[in-house]
Amino acid sequence: MSWLRNLLFSAGIALFLLCGAGPAAACVEGLAWGMQLEQVKIHLGDGQPMHRDQSGRYVARDVLLDRLPVSQATFDVDPDQGLLHLAYEFAIDDMTEVLAGLRARHGPPLSTNLEHNSHNDQVWVWNTGEDLITAVKQDVAGEQAFLISYRPSRLRPETL
Repeated sequence: MSWLRNLLFSAGIALFLLCGAGPAAACVEGLAWGMQLEQVKIHLGDGQPMHRDQSGRYVARDVLLDRLPVSQATFDVDPDQGLLHLAYEFAIDDMTEVLAGLRARHGPPLSTNLEHNSHNDQVWVWNTGEDLITAVKQDVAGEQAFLISYRPSRLRPETL
């Protein structure tokens, strides 16, 4: 009889976990993978216009994400699957704070430098298990940019 109670208890917990699981939270506060476009627009604020660049790709300019100003945010939103990918550009002056926050939240990243002629990129990558985060500092002919990209992780680091 004890085994039946344990079986029912285990089945109940499994059902609770399956039914109670919502979309996984994306790294940006207030966003979640799978959110529909209307929810993303609400998160950005009522007066914030979003422009459609390509099929499923929307761009917003001069927004706040994680309470920092972002000059441009790009959202890939599928009508059926919702939010699939997001990328945004920070001011180069905010790079240290953003990288320090990511390191504090997710630990040390994998990092590398890519150099080619007048093009120099520094790349930092985190796999949180939920998200794959890629931060890039680009320096092309003296012009600098700091970009961050998020997408759901397809690989769980703990399984390696």
